[in-house]
Amino acid sequence: VERKMAQVRANREVSLLGNLIGLAIDRGEAEHNPCRGGQVKRNKERPRTVAPEASDITALIEHAAKKRGQWPVITMAAEFAALAGNRKAEFLALHWSQIDDAEIRLLRAKQHGGAVRVEKIAISPAMQDLLARLRPIARDDKVGAVFPNRFGNPYTAEGFASMWGKLMREAIAEGAIQRRFTFHDLRAYYVT
Repeated sequence: VERKMAQVRANREVSLLGNLIGLAIDRGEAEHNPCRGGQVKRNKERPRTVAPEASDITALIEHAAKKRGQWPVITMAAEFAALAGNRKAEFLALHWSQIDDAEIRLLRAKQHGGAVRVEKIAISPAMQDLLARLRPIARDDKVGAVFPNRFGNPYTAEGFASMWGKLMREAIAEGAIQRRFTFHDLRAYYVT
């Protein structure tokens, strides 16, 4: 996990450096960008091929339900990803005003050509149950965050990733689950 996080950070740093040098070239302050053309080597990413089992997700939810604080919110976000198949970037900032009796409206995270696309998710009985459990924890169940942090605001990507990592480490250490899975693996669970 630490190696994977280091690879992600290194790729982001190379990308940021490449963008900054590109800006310097545009301003006439640099002539060459070593981040382009393969001179700076990026870490190779390997696609995930793991989909968690339903029993793993259930065990993680039961483990978090025994804890106080934000842990149930984190696992309810995992349930949402498993039920809807969305990326966390698409629903971490979800507010109750985007939900009505029939559907949930989300902005797609990966959009091509600069077009803004709204995805409409039909509310199944399982999703209805999840929303019913989320509503009581909202500071404002009309316009507030659906997955609130302890201050009632939407989680940042970094804050959520930190909480997910802690939950996974604890669940494995305490024997609640046997195999680690990433939050993104929940999309594979949804597809299967």
